[in-house]
Amino acid sequence: MKRSKWRDKNFYWELLMCSSIFGMLIFVYVEHMVNSHWLRNVDYPFSPVIFQGQFLSFFTFQSNGLVAAYFLIRVIFYDNQIRFCKNKTLLLYVTSYITVTFITYVTVLFPATLANKYETRIIDWIYSLFLHIITPISTITYMFLNIDFSQITVKKYFKNYFLGYLVYPWFYTIYLIFRIFIFLSDDRFSSIPFEIVYPYAPVSSKSFDFGNSSAEDMIGNILYTFFSIFLLFIVVHTLFIIVNISYLFIIRKMERNYEKKHNLSNVENKKNKKTIIIKLKNGEEKTFDSDNTIE
Repeated sequence: MKRSKWRDKNFYWELLMCSSIFGMLIFVYVEHMVNSHWLRNVDYPFSPVIFQGQFLSFFTFQSNGLVAAYFLIRVIFYDNQIRFCKNKTLLLYVTSYITVTFITYVTVLFPATLANKYETRIIDWIYSLFLHIITPISTITYMFLNIDFSQITVKKYFKNYFLGYLVYPWFYTIYLIFRIFIFLSDDRFSSIPFEIVYPYAPVSSKSFDFGNSSAEDMIGNILYTFFSIFLLFIVVHTLFIIVNISYLFIIRKMERNYEKKHNLSNVENKKNKKTIIIKLKNGEEKTFDSDNTIE
């Protein structure tokens, strides 16, 4: 039976989520291009790998894009849901990704911005708070209100779904390493600031001076960079795993509590029912509950 999307509050919530996130991402990209924050230098070529600056390399934009894409597909196929829409593990995936964005911002990026007194425009604060705070909290709220893991045990999740959750973090790490390899192997990119290629420059060397650095310095910088990527991989993936597993156990705990409460409620209802037995003229007996239901 088809659902009426115009009467379902979830539809409006999903429509609002996908439209607002996509709208914000487009606004951020266009605004940065217009104001030359991420604009390409004139002396290096356009590349789909390096892209025009850092937009595709930041996990913030990618994780928000994944959430928006998830809700967009749900909106498009709301009346006739495809298998993708019914797969609740995907909701857990995207919520875990955006939660990592939220935790990283709250514990690292935001305190660092305040401590170092970076000059931040008001517009930057607005989109930063939206992508790092509003989107994650909204997605987390939606997940807890709509996710259903009653048919998925913890054992089944780890056996069939957990590795699927880690595919995207692995892909993202490989993507960053690929960008660095392209940067190091093509002289046309030698003038690009390294922080444009690798957005997490605070944990890496920013200096790759091909013309003035010695071979030993270059090798040292490269080794340091890849060591920092490996370290970041370990730390961030540990966070990915902790967030996902925590959500899994919280959801299962909530569902067990609901089932327990529901079962207790049914037992109480049965105890409170009054049974009425009526003996008919032909000798038969009819049993009635207090709710007028014939047994």
